[in-house]
Amino acid sequence: MSETVDIFKILAELKIPYEKQEHKAIFSEEDSKDVVITLEGMDVKNLFVKDKNKNYGLVSMNLHKRADLKKIAEQFGFGRLSFCNPDELLLYLNITPGSVTPLCIMFDTEKKVKVLFDQNFEGKKVIIHPLRNTASVSISFEDLKRFTEHFGHKWQLCDVYKDE
Repeated sequence: MSETVDIFKILAELKIPYEKQEHKAIFSEEDSKDVVITLEGMDVKNLFVKDKNKNYGLVSMNLHKRADLKKIAEQFGFGRLSFCNPDELLLYLNITPGSVTPLCIMFDTEKKVKVLFDQNFEGKKVIIHPLRNTASVSISFEDLKRFTEHFGHKWQLCDVYKDE
């Protein structure tokens, strides 16, 4: 399980600076309303999605925006999207619901999962879970891209939002 991996050691080995804040468990956007995060950066939510052909994608986007699954599917080149179940999360990303983070892409050694980042991350810091939902870390988006590439994954930038 991802809890046995020392993500902070890996970040140090990759020379990725971060700030960390411990907090109560956050399982959903609703839960996050009760937690005050004092870290610098954009709050991020992560969606693990698939299409009927078992194409998988990990989407990282602004926590406070609504995802447009049709736009996301088009960016990935997938068919109609649905959310993955807990078994798929564990199988492909070695993570449990509520703890999904772009950092868990390190567990996808077979490169089955495509990665999509919100285009609004450019030039910013992002606040993500460090493989558990009882803490958050702030890292630069540049370093997050470097982390993703270090583990052999390509990534795309895209507009993932529903038009309001």
